[in-house]
Amino acid sequence: MKDYGVIAVVMGGESAERAVSLNSGQAVIASLQRQGHEVLAVDGMPALKKLVAEERVDTVFNILHGVEGENGILAAWLAAEGIRFTGCDHEGGVLSWLKDKAKDIVQQAGLKTPQGITIHPHDNLNNISVPGDGPWIVKPAAEGSSVGLIKVDEQRALLPAIELAFKHCNRVLLEQFVDGMECTVAVVNGQVLPAVSIVPDGVLYDYEAKYESDKTQYHCPSLLDAENEHQLQQDAQHIFNLLCLRGWARIDFLVDQQGERWFLEANTTPGMTTTSLVPKAANAFGWDFDRLVLEILKTSQEYAHE
Repeated sequence: MKDYGVIAVVMGGESAERAVSLNSGQAVIASLQRQGHEVLAVDGMPALKKLVAEERVDTVFNILHGVEGENGILAAWLAAEGIRFTGCDHEGGVLSWLKDKAKDIVQQAGLKTPQGITIHPHDNLNNISVPGDGPWIVKPAAEGSSVGLIKVDEQRALLPAIELAFKHCNRVLLEQFVDGMECTVAVVNGQVLPAVSIVPDGVLYDYEAKYESDKTQYHCPSLLDAENEHQLQQDAQHIFNLLCLRGWARIDFLVDQQGERWFLEANTTPGMTTTSLVPKAANAFGWDFDRLVLEILKTSQEYAHE
């Protein structure tokens, strides 16, 4: 077993995903301890900065969901401090965290993504150029766990939905709704894992369907045929590279009834709870939870300061 020293598992924080992050963090801590590592539980960046200043941390396992852990700031700071850490660096964090920018990059590379526009607080909401004829999806352009995700069927309901999304962040994405099956593919330490297909409890795979419902169905092996799954995995690896991601990430898609694949977003610190998608895919691949945690931990070696 490689010596990772004292591993700080940073989780929690102040984002809308705090509860999910804490659950993920506790699962990771238990796994690392089972594998014989010395672990510190750290709630948020201020607490982590204090421990680093006291020289008590050798490696950071980043499971801090939301803006603090995923927008590139934590990665940039850790790299500057010479602390090795799991997951992508600051470049991948920035490109993936801003969903609209990630969509632009992927679309320019020739992959499909739902047509959409980005709305800012200073925009005149009465004069926005609405894509298509509806329905639409309204969501924060910089948030995770499908927080603030709303399906809108009538144009008159768009304004209230946009205003609600602005409560979560200052960039809102308005997309044309694509009727399809939610699918996701994880890439972990260079390995593309099997796809997971999702049948949500309700119309959307939103926060409630992810974390509060026991009726959402997860299929791994997926509901796709072998050829479509292979193509989806290839897309995931391609997008992983396009967005300069490193370490591990989960790429989310819709697959419509014609078999067309639509990129939705990339998650650089995916959930690691008992209901999370990456552990399900890893299990189907033959990795138990401890092996998955170890493979993620191995990615921290890339960032050792020289």
